[in-house]
Amino acid sequence: MKNDNKKINKKKNIEYWENRLKGLGYKITEPRRAIISIFGNESKLYKADEIYLIVKKDYPDIGISTIYRTLELLTRLKLICKFNLGSERSYYLLSKDCYKDTAIYMICDNCGRVIIDNDCLNNAVKIRLIDNAEKHIFKNCMLKVSKFQIIFSGLCDKCVVGKLENPE
Repeated sequence: MKNDNKKINKKKNIEYWENRLKGLGYKITEPRRAIISIFGNESKLYKADEIYLIVKKDYPDIGISTIYRTLELLTRLKLICKFNLGSERSYYLLSKDCYKDTAIYMICDNCGRVIIDNDCLNNAVKIRLIDNAEKHIFKNCMLKVSKFQIIFSGLCDKCVVGKLENPE
């Protein structure tokens, strides 16, 4: 029953994003539908090449340039968000997750795992940042912070344990 509910919710979510795209005057092409369905219900960051490999399974003739064009269109329409991490890594996320009041992500440099909505990380950052930063930023810069997004990179908990168990 639980899996059935997940499938229903994912289908509704995909329909919602397709309707938003149609409402902006764009057709729902197969590549667009395939990319939107990848995001589904998950709050997850994806790299373009990950999306390409997933879509390629169902659409073997699709080219990487179609994926990039579709991602850029969806980004421009604010249906997805693009995070640039350095010159070599861009990640994509459904826009409903991008415009939260606070968003804190951790990307593992070793395994590539993306950590989203980690209570420990969120609480540590919010306690340190929100309590004092708003006042100091306003006082020193005359800027009022209402929301923020932070992306950390480093080692996830699994890779830290692995490094401790197998030091180089």
